[in-house]
Amino acid sequence: MKKKKLQLKSVSGKLMLLITMIIIMTVGIIGSTSYFVAKSQLLESGKRELQSLVDGAYTSIEMINAKVESGDITLEEGKEQARILLNGPVNENQEYDYQKSRFTYKENGYILAYDEDLVLQLHPSKIGGAPADELNRSNREKIVAGGKSKEVADRYVVYSDRQSDGSFKDKTAYTEYFEPWGWTIGIAVFQDEFYEGLNILQYIISGATVVLIILSSLVFYIAIRKKVNTLKEVAEASIQIADGHIIVTNLPEAGDEIGQLSAAFNKMSEQLRTLVEKTKKTSEHLLDSATNLSAISEETSASSEEVGRAITEIATGTQEQAHDLDKINQTVEMVSSSIGAMGTQSNAMHDITKQAEKVSIEGIEIVHQLQQSNTDSLAASQGVSEEIKNLNGKINQITQVMETIESIAEQTNLLALNASIEAARAGEYGKGFSVVAEEIRKLAEQSKNATHQVQEVVSSIVSETTKTVESVEGTMRTAKKLNDDVVLTQSKFNQMSDSIKQIAQSLLAVNKEMDIITSYNHVMSEGIASASSVSEQTAASVQEIASSIDEQITAITDVANAAEKLTELNRELTSLMERYTI
Repeated sequence: MKKKKLQLKSVSGKLMLLITMIIIMTVGIIGSTSYFVAKSQLLESGKRELQSLVDGAYTSIEMINAKVESGDITLEEGKEQARILLNGPVNENQEYDYQKSRFTYKENGYILAYDEDLVLQLHPSKIGGAPADELNRSNREKIVAGGKSKEVADRYVVYSDRQSDGSFKDKTAYTEYFEPWGWTIGIAVFQDEFYEGLNILQYIISGATVVLIILSSLVFYIAIRKKVNTLKEVAEASIQIADGHIIVTNLPEAGDEIGQLSAAFNKMSEQLRTLVEKTKKTSEHLLDSATNLSAISEETSASSEEVGRAITEIATGTQEQAHDLDKINQTVEMVSSSIGAMGTQSNAMHDITKQAEKVSIEGIEIVHQLQQSNTDSLAASQGVSEEIKNLNGKINQITQVMETIESIAEQTNLLALNASIEAARAGEYGKGFSVVAEEIRKLAEQSKNATHQVQEVVSSIVSETTKTVESVEGTMRTAKKLNDDVVLTQSKFNQMSDSIKQIAQSLLAVNKEMDIITSYNHVMSEGIASASSVSEQTAASVQEIASSIDEQITAITDVANAAEKLTELNRELTSLMERYTI
């Protein structure tokens, strides 16, 4: 736990945390926007599919009602044909197998219909079922009222449906009112069926977020690892020197601020070692000089001691000031390094936004291609519709020809019958002619039967051609709606591209602020350098004063107490030097 707190207090830990937060926020915003846009598009697409199914069912019932009105079938037969067509064939359980019907939405969406008394007229298993309770009655009333609405948007009804376990789930229904039968035809599905693909999108967004955070953290860690290790080596060497172990360091040097800090520390450790060595030698010489001066007079002892103490205090103050300035300079260099690293990561984020902008542009191009493909498909469907209409005209011509052939066959049959009668009148002489006339009559009957068969096949082809034309027209309507969806998707891509550009502009503004901070940091460094120069001048002045004191001590060589004081100071200096090992 303590180690984790230290890592968070370090510069690298704070930078890692900041970069991670920025990435999470950026990916979170983009991912959330994509999620909600996809959810909205899935809902609208599901509603349009429901409307398309109900439109198809409505058209099918209109075709069946046309047969009822023409007298080909009764109303009840027409209703039963509608149930089989829309809800599927009757299975062994006397229920309609809606899974085999073309009018289903995914796995569990099927066509249903209510009459004016809210009784089910279209349903796989509950034909004639009245409302089970007040909630069910209320839901059916909403559905029927929606189907009678003139506005298409009002035909969509959302209501709560009670499940077998007592819970409630929201359903969305789309209905249309078929006035000739008094039926409200529609389809109702659970809303969560619209969003089946959203779970996969959530997993993709979450996975992309985790991968991006890991990769960014890894790149940032690799970029600053050597510099952080160098700072750690500087700190360890400083601790050893503070503990009295004078070592000559060999830290890695480079052209950046941390590399310059390493070079300065290497030079400082070497100079410090030389200083300690010279100080020890000087202490030995000073001891010899103090012994030779032991006979100096005591008259100047007090003055020498006061001057010596003053010099010591000044030297100590100068050293402390130099040490403090060195610490401040190190801190400033660390801040400069941190700002440089932040600038690097900010540039990396800017590159990432550029890549995202490029992907967004590619998405817009794909949408353009999809729009063009849909336009080509629509044109092809129109061409197919025209060809089928031409085929229908050719079939009508074939029907006229078959009617002509049938008329000729009837006339031939009549002529053969007359020939048989004439042959019978001729007696023995007309028997041969009678046989030929009978064969001609049989051929005429066969031609007539074949013509009927051809007419039946042609009628079937006409019926199928009519259905094909209706299907092609439905496909063309769907393609037009799909083109509208593509235009809406293109608009959303453009909005997302604008958001990415705004993020890039914000990152550029952050880079500018970092440049301003860096310039202020340079001004601070110059101030510290100036203060350090003043400290050096003070040290030089102290050295000049020390030289004057040495001259004074030389002048009063007859003061014995001065020699004794020098001896005592020498012992103290020797004791201090013993704390340092070289």
